[in-house]
Amino acid sequence: MAHIQDVSSLSFGFRILSDSQLTQIHHASLEILRRTGVRVRHGEALDLLRDAGCPISDGDLVKFPAAVVEEAVRSAPSRIVLCDRTSEPRVFLERQRSYFGTGSDLPHTLDLETGQRRLSLLSDVADTARLADALPNLDFVMSMALPSDVAPATSDRHSFLTMISNTSKPVVFTAWDETGLADIIAMAEIVAGSAERLSLNPFLLAYLEPSSPLQHSETVLRKMMIMADKRLPFVYAPGPVEGASAPVTSAGSLAMANAEVLSGITIAQLRQRGAPVVYGSGSGPLDMLTTVATYGSPEFMLHCKAMAELGHHFYKLPVWGFAGCSDSKQPDLQAGAESSLWILWTALTGANLVHDIGYVESGMTCSSEMIVACDEIIGLVRRLLGGIELTPETLALEVIDEVGPGGDHLSTDHTYRHFRKCWYPRVFDRSSHQSWVEADRPTAVATAREIARRAIAEHEPDRLPAATLETLRDLVTAADERAGIK
Repeated sequence: MAHIQDVSSLSFGFRILSDSQLTQIHHASLEILRRTGVRVRHGEALDLLRDAGCPISDGDLVKFPAAVVEEAVRSAPSRIVLCDRTSEPRVFLERQRSYFGTGSDLPHTLDLETGQRRLSLLSDVADTARLADALPNLDFVMSMALPSDVAPATSDRHSFLTMISNTSKPVVFTAWDETGLADIIAMAEIVAGSAERLSLNPFLLAYLEPSSPLQHSETVLRKMMIMADKRLPFVYAPGPVEGASAPVTSAGSLAMANAEVLSGITIAQLRQRGAPVVYGSGSGPLDMLTTVATYGSPEFMLHCKAMAELGHHFYKLPVWGFAGCSDSKQPDLQAGAESSLWILWTALTGANLVHDIGYVESGMTCSSEMIVACDEIIGLVRRLLGGIELTPETLALEVIDEVGPGGDHLSTDHTYRHFRKCWYPRVFDRSSHQSWVEADRPTAVATAREIARRAIAEHEPDRLPAATLETLRDLVTAADERAGIK
């Protein structure tokens, strides 16, 4: 598995918010927490907040003094390392290192064979995990599919087992409730060898989300408490829709989302000082003409850039990001344009854990062709951000002098030594027109589809030991039985 080059020094000084503006947003969020407050629907969390000096009224409406919030944020770690399934460190969530992966829980999938949109299946979880495992520029895996052929009560366990059976890369997962989360952690501890080894070398990270506007549900807080107690990493990222569950203005949405994240981090740190949490939020506007919550809007991209600047420059926390997603319904020109812009934009923001590669239809449908295409785009963007290497060898003054005016560089040893370092595409076409015609005029979508088919059919991920896999299956079967599923 290739490591991304550290490009933190190559951000080109690109900022959309000054330090004073970051402070202004932070103060606006603190004012929301002081004046308006948030609903905290969990008894133990309310006790923690009360003991920390937070006023509580109307049962569960909590107001946060600024000092409580700022002290809690300071205790959250600035660096999180995710390992692969064999405990090898792979993803370093720090500074402006960006790592890319798929997304989770899409109700629909574009069938690779028919091209038709259909309900997602558990086999789609397996296929996309195996595909992501095979692709060189994807660093972690999420489920992509919300399987319709598995009982909803335990589909989270089935999806997790399917993912870790088809990839050794780090896994970002969802769990429906604390029971499902406990089962998933138990499976992960078996794979890691013990709870202590999993905590030290986590290969999983939980995706948790508050309820906008300004609410923390009992279910999500129960899950947060478990992750904090286990010292396992999680992201706590709201997804407010501007004009619906958040103010329609980008600044207002940003201030409110930040208040939601900060209050969640505060609860986690009060529960377990040093709990590893990834900071971030995704918020785009509701398209008032279509009533669709947009994924490809510039406002969504600006929101994520602003959150990355807050996370990196103000709070010193690892940052959650979005990329490779589109409002288009299929892999087409719109999907390619929006996904490419997202990937370049997010790489420039320096967001650390970047998900949703392969999303189309505004986060409703999975496209394996887009997963492949985005993997290629990520490789291109990483080459861009790698910059130009300046050494005596690469400046090539002796070679230039040797070849001289009007000479031929094609046959030099220097060209032979270095031409493979250029970036070469697999999906995009660079052939001559005649060669393209002779190859039956392939399109990028058709090429991506064929790469996906081959990877899914032929790629062999590192397999779990047979005894381990049997134990994990027994855990999932027991969960089914407890839920009354036969």
